[in-house]
Amino acid sequence: MKYLNALRNQWIAARGWMFCTLLLAGMLFYMMTSYVQLAGNMPTRLVPYDLHVLEGPVEVGARASHTDGEYLSQIAIADAQLHSSWTPANVASQYGRFQNRMTPALYARAGTDLQARVPDLEGSERSQALFVERSEALEDTVRVYGRLRVWHGSDLVEDDPIVYRLRYSFSNGIPYLAAFSVEEQ
Repeated sequence: MKYLNALRNQWIAARGWMFCTLLLAGMLFYMMTSYVQLAGNMPTRLVPYDLHVLEGPVEVGARASHTDGEYLSQIAIADAQLHSSWTPANVASQYGRFQNRMTPALYARAGTDLQARVPDLEGSERSQALFVERSEALEDTVRVYGRLRVWHGSDLVEDDPIVYRLRYSFSNGIPYLAAFSVEEQ
């Protein structure tokens, strides 16, 4: 009888340990799935270099196929500046950075043409700057309104309004330039 009581006590203790192990494993599984879900839905906070001018950091949506319109507008303004603001000394760098923002399809259509223009622009006295007035974002497309001023040496030769239309596609949450055009006014 003593032997049976000892065996029964061991069996009860083993069941207690099994229950605790299963309980801890269940809690661990719940916490891990909650953490993964929370991390997937957590917005990203970008702190721009001109935080003191803005109203705070920019929050980007957690979805990989969508981002905040204001943030996308800021990216579009920067991309339009890369394309339109340069001097002979930095045109190769500006165009190179602009090309890095393109999708492979857009690069195949327009990237090589931009690169072919660089030697002529580096040897010229032409400089230009885009002065952005406003922008508007609609889904994955942004319109950037501004004035394009062109100088030949130190003489201002053009000062015209311009509207750029930039369309983006997303890859792993990063917006890449899928289409770039100048709209007629």
